[in-house]
Amino acid sequence: MIRFENVVKRYGDFEALGGVSLEVAQGQLVTLLGPSGCGKTTLLRTVNRLIEPTEGTVFVGNRDVRGLDGVELRRGMGYVIQSIGLFPHMSVLENVMVVPRLLGWKKEKREARAKEMLALVGLEPQTFAGRYPRELSGGQAQRVGLARALAADPPVLLLDEPFGAVDPPTRERLQDEFLKLQSELRKTVLFVTHDLEEAVKISDRICLMNGGRVEQYDPPEVLLRRPKTPFVQSFLGPSRTLLRLSRIPLGGLIEPLDSHRPSVSIPHSASAREAFSTLLASGLRTLGVSDATGRLVGLVRLETLLAAVSEEEA
Repeated sequence: MIRFENVVKRYGDFEALGGVSLEVAQGQLVTLLGPSGCGKTTLLRTVNRLIEPTEGTVFVGNRDVRGLDGVELRRGMGYVIQSIGLFPHMSVLENVMVVPRLLGWKKEKREARAKEMLALVGLEPQTFAGRYPRELSGGQAQRVGLARALAADPPVLLLDEPFGAVDPPTRERLQDEFLKLQSELRKTVLFVTHDLEEAVKISDRICLMNGGRVEQYDPPEVLLRRPKTPFVQSFLGPSRTLLRLSRIPLGGLIEPLDSHRPSVSIPHSASAREAFSTLLASGLRTLGVSDATGRLVGLVRLETLLAAVSEEEA
């Protein structure tokens, strides 16, 4: 659990944080979202004491972080940044072992753990352990950074725009892989992004910030359905409908097959947004839904998708 109580950070006359109070429950993934300069990275760095608040208190568990040694505190957390920060003179395996080595783990234990983490993030140890950062693609380097953050099995992960420096297809794959990892590991995660779609896709809750303050703190569905302030409504913009559809499972909208067999189909695992986009692209009003073998098992109608969004609005 992470808790912020009236956290203020001033730099001279400038107030980077203006009294932030919120709680991240254990095992929850919370995104700090907002435009550049809104205070999200500043808030994140108060957790591991890279930035000290001017006022207020940050708790990790039930402990005030001011009473903890900063170095020890940071060694007990996973921290991933956009620029990754791998040590260029160290191999991939050595990079992943950095924190376990600092914690005094025996060589055999830290090597085994590092290899386990590389495999967990989709990097075969036999292939990647001996490589150096210069030999990695951007996506591979981000995976190494995530493996390093997980190596000492920290309860808390702090991720600052971790996928921001890679191309969109790679970013989407990394998001999918990270969501899969999080479903297995259930870490307490604070994730900074300026990307609304990324926040909606990955978050249990979104904290939308503006000018060092919290504008709204809610699950994605609530944020998209009921913006609380004019700023929130403006930030969400016209993409709200599609983003709401991305959070609606397709399963509850599927109807039984009738005599008409749609010419275009979509997998049962797809989101309502994917179905809506496929219907718009094809110019159709009805879409087939197929199971894992490709067999048609139902259909979904454009009217049903639009009605689902209207119900959410209400």
